[in-house]
Amino acid sequence: MNITQALHRAVARQPNEVATICGGRRHTFSQFQDRVSRLAGALLGLDVGPGDRVGILSQNSDRYVEYFMGVPWAGAAVNPVNTRWSPAEIAYSLDDCDTKILLIDDAFLPLLPDLLGRSTSLRTLIHVGDGPTPEGMLSYEVLLSGASPVPDARRGGADLAGVFYTGGTTGFPKGVMLSHDSLCQNSLFAVAEGMASAGAVGLHAAPLFHIAAITVLGFLWTVGGTHVTLPTFTPLGVLETIERERIDTTVLVPTMIQMMVDHPDAASFDLSSLETMSTAPRRLTRLWSNAPWR
Repeated sequence: MNITQALHRAVARQPNEVATICGGRRHTFSQFQDRVSRLAGALLGLDVGPGDRVGILSQNSDRYVEYFMGVPWAGAAVNPVNTRWSPAEIAYSLDDCDTKILLIDDAFLPLLPDLLGRSTSLRTLIHVGDGPTPEGMLSYEVLLSGASPVPDARRGGADLAGVFYTGGTTGFPKGVMLSHDSLCQNSLFAVAEGMASAGAVGLHAAPLFHIAAITVLGFLWTVGGTHVTLPTFTPLGVLETIERERIDTTVLVPTMIQMMVDHPDAASFDLSSLETMSTAPRRLTRLWSNAPWR
């Protein structure tokens, strides 16, 4: 199995259906595949080779979703950075697995001087924010527009898909190396458990560096679903997005759910589309339709 299988299937079956939604940006599966293959072409042009690590330090966005598909399309491995870490912790994780390329958005640009002073592995910075691209960095959109689409590298099975770092609560973070097979199997298990069905519309409000949020990416890809991204979690933002985009599946931690329940305007939103919500340690089904205010 390989991560990119799901995209090939979606393009063959539903090329004009919406793949990603981020604010006012919407891309169909056909457009999404074009952007993914161009990102892969840009990375190959930056001398990214098989299994090389490509990092990202960013809030959630459609470009983050593209990264998770574009890096394996190039035959490389992802290294999503914990956005809550200090520059010292970030530099450690980048150097620990020899990450030479880092995608970074506007929210984390202030960390760059300290980060660059600490990391010995970083060579190339790609700006994935919506603001002006800082001097010395490459623009994500310019890279994509100038790159040629490339064929899928079709790496899979036991090949490395990504390095995912633990929280580091009892020492330095440890890089967990996960294969294509392991991530694909996790996605299939989630679908088997009923987390999403064909055509699902899923919400990414939890940070995409976390493996729980990455699980949502996987099972949405598996069922050909739509990825809706919010930069960060806010109770009002999630409530508004569920109603506006007719979200039917998401993953949130208990604290987030409690904040939504406690929001004074919660009862005014139509949350009837939400079918499933996953949270540690269990899955909640039809949570909102059974809520007291409904």
